[in-house]
Amino acid sequence: MQVAYSHDAATRSVFAEQAAEDWRTFLAMRSRELCFGGRLVVLTMATDDNSDFGYRPVVDALYGTLTDMVDRGFIQTEELHRMVIPTFGRTRAQLLEPFAKSGRCADLSIEDFELFHGEDRIWNEFEASGDAQAFGAQWAAFCRASVFPTLAASVDNTPDDTRPARFMDQLEAGMTERLSAAPVRMTIPLAQMTLVKANASAS
Repeated sequence: MQVAYSHDAATRSVFAEQAAEDWRTFLAMRSRELCFGGRLVVLTMATDDNSDFGYRPVVDALYGTLTDMVDRGFIQTEELHRMVIPTFGRTRAQLLEPFAKSGRCADLSIEDFELFHGEDRIWNEFEASGDAQAFGAQWAAFCRASVFPTLAASVDNTPDDTRPARFMDQLEAGMTERLSAAPVRMTIPLAQMTLVKANASAS
């Protein structure tokens, strides 16, 4: 479901290759759009230097709830196996790879690079309020907005088309319950890069 936590080496390799191609394409397209001397700030999810993608309690709650839904017969095993979150946290080396040989990629060079852990504001609110239910509900709502529609696309429709909506309702409720039972600060690895397009004279 989330390749960062997959034990399938072939699957991880396919995702890494696609992510590398996508990153090079992104850089090439942004270079075309920038004027010479222009700068681009990129903020993206990452894998930290300890090989941690982060969000593990959220992913565990998500997967645990989905397997419960299989056990209850609301979704089928085949539907669960089709579910993929199409995100990839690149490592420091993967982010820097297009710039490795010449220090530039598509006329872009790195002016600044930082790999860091983002702030878990939901956890900060929990520490201030002690409201575990709100902690779980906020993370579940975040997941509903960000990844539930992608997962629901793997759920077969009923004639009245209500099953995907009921799937998201049940998934949100299950995640809220699981995360509320054991609140924990999330690790949120992020990378920030400032890229600059070389002047025409330097091209």
